[in-house]
Amino acid sequence: MKYLRVKEAVLQELGKAAPGFPLSENSLARRFGVSRMTARRALQELEREGYLLRRQGKGSFPTERRFSQGFLRVRPFYEFARAQGATPKTQVLTAELRPTPAEVRQKLGVSEALYVERLRFLDDEPVQHEVRYLHPAHCQGLLQHDLTRESIHDLLVHTLGLPLTRVWQRLEAVALPNPLAALLEQPPNAPALRLERLTYTFETPITWVEYLMRADRYYLEDTFIPQGERP
Repeated sequence: MKYLRVKEAVLQELGKAAPGFPLSENSLARRFGVSRMTARRALQELEREGYLLRRQGKGSFPTERRFSQGFLRVRPFYEFARAQGATPKTQVLTAELRPTPAEVRQKLGVSEALYVERLRFLDDEPVQHEVRYLHPAHCQGLLQHDLTRESIHDLLVHTLGLPLTRVWQRLEAVALPNPLAALLEQPPNAPALRLERLTYTFETPITWVEYLMRADRYYLEDTFIPQGERP
């Protein structure tokens, strides 16, 4: 695909302090002989993956270098609760159709989306805050379900019949801002894990979600077979 060629070329330049920044859709389109739409898609993916930062009216600039070390599988909430020997509970704070913020609008491609905000508990202690936006054209009827008990993943796959074919996600350490710290019964700036996830059905993004997980209650683990790894 043309946008991948543009994306790879920009990635190669990021580590060389090459001239040409800030980047714009027009400059990339002229340089690579592609449409503005193609250039826009390449920039959007680089921004979503953390390589570029867009500044309104000025273009896209390289971000500070960040290092990726692969990814651990994050277990569904109720599976995680079982592993802890804890009793899970979900509280729905909001479930409605609402305008999408700029970051979500860019990723889902819609100006309005189904919005779900939930607080998850282990043994009556709040441990996870979830904010989710879902594509309204593909997820109609989801808000009529009991989201305190039903898995949104299962609703998408088994009730709405959406094949979930690709997931992009990023995990990072953050400090909890107010009022989220208070909601999770933590002091301001307490450490947390932030998981951002974008899920597709074929080439259509279906749902964007942000999980904030208390660092004192969450851990991640995985099992794998090393294949010729070097230190």
